[in-house]
Amino acid sequence: MKSRGNFKAFAFAAALAAGAFMAPAAGAEPFRVCADPDNLPFSKAEGGERGMYIELAELVAGKLNQPIEYTWWDTSFQRRALRNTILQGSCDAVFALPANADYKVRGLQRTKPFMQVSYAVVAAPEFTLRNIDDLKGRRLGVQFSTTPHILLSTLDGFTSTTYRSADELLQALAKGEVDTAFMWGPVAGYENKKRYANRWRVTPVAGLNLDGAVAVAVRRGMDKLVADVDSALLALKPQIDALADKYGFPREAPVRLGDALASVAPSFAAIVPVSGVVAVADTDPTKPPPRPASKPTPPKAVKPAAKAAPAAGVSSVTSMAAAPALSEAAAAGRVMFNDKCGHCHGTDGFSPVRERDVRYLKARYNDKWIDTATITIKNGRPDAGMPIWKEILKEPELQQIMSFLTTIQK
Repeated sequence: MKSRGNFKAFAFAAALAAGAFMAPAAGAEPFRVCADPDNLPFSKAEGGERGMYIELAELVAGKLNQPIEYTWWDTSFQRRALRNTILQGSCDAVFALPANADYKVRGLQRTKPFMQVSYAVVAAPEFTLRNIDDLKGRRLGVQFSTTPHILLSTLDGFTSTTYRSADELLQALAKGEVDTAFMWGPVAGYENKKRYANRWRVTPVAGLNLDGAVAVAVRRGMDKLVADVDSALLALKPQIDALADKYGFPREAPVRLGDALASVAPSFAAIVPVSGVVAVADTDPTKPPPRPASKPTPPKAVKPAAKAAPAAGVSSVTSMAAAPALSEAAAAGRVMFNDKCGHCHGTDGFSPVRERDVRYLKARYNDKWIDTATITIKNGRPDAGMPIWKEILKEPELQQIMSFLTTIQK
């Protein structure tokens, strides 16, 4: 499973398997592709399974009658990686990115969409999902900072537990800690097929900004390559379907959960790039990544970074008994904060992730912290996974939350 980590890039020239495709034309320029070296079911640099997008890239290269060359990069900070590979000329194409124009990366253009992907609900085979109300009363597991996590935190009648990664979420499902997982469909389908012997029913969903199309991203100005890849993808439609089945991508008709709640969810493209990595705003203050090596080097394993997200539920809980005496408004705000905001910011505002720990708002913003917090709550931060609350919270409720926040500032 992928986790956030520092960008790492390195190039590796991959020769096509003998006889697998038409031999490239002598002296043909390589079809240069960016991909993550360790992100199944999407891509992998080594091993028997190369991933949906790697196998598709090689099929496209065969149609183009070109050899293929990879630049491997960690997609945990995807836009940053793209800026430092495609824009520097290290590769020509990426398999794949959201086709939605909302997912903007300077210097890229896209082919026509070639596949639809979505979130999915994973549960026992006998569970039939018909609408979102079927999830009420069930012990739901969600992955931190994903669209389901954000959606369920804004709704009444749903009980959910948050996990750092898809791997931990599925382990919790296997152990019976939750009875339903609401997670990224391709990852759910692949893991269910490969690791859990199709133990669960994986139901794709649509609506609420939970689904979208994917396309191949190409460097801007390479119009002929876009047209050629479009033509290849159209001809490869049967093979694309077969690859989706091979890697367990959910392919049945999605269950539409309704559009009434779409306004509370950030756009599909803003939350999960189709590499499968949970997207967060590129605000990590790490140094700029190194340029890819000028000469091909063997692929290296990318070690997962230490996970900074909260563990299942909340990682630290302040007991009610130990809490200071609160005013009526602050006490009501505390209950509302823990219900609506504790998923991301921790119970009583304590979070192991300093940027999400709201006890330090005053220290961070000084005398402007109340105005800053109020505006942020109302308008949200969709780029960082925070929903817009102004249409959900009434003004008295917002004031109660602010009363509570005032009592916990360090």
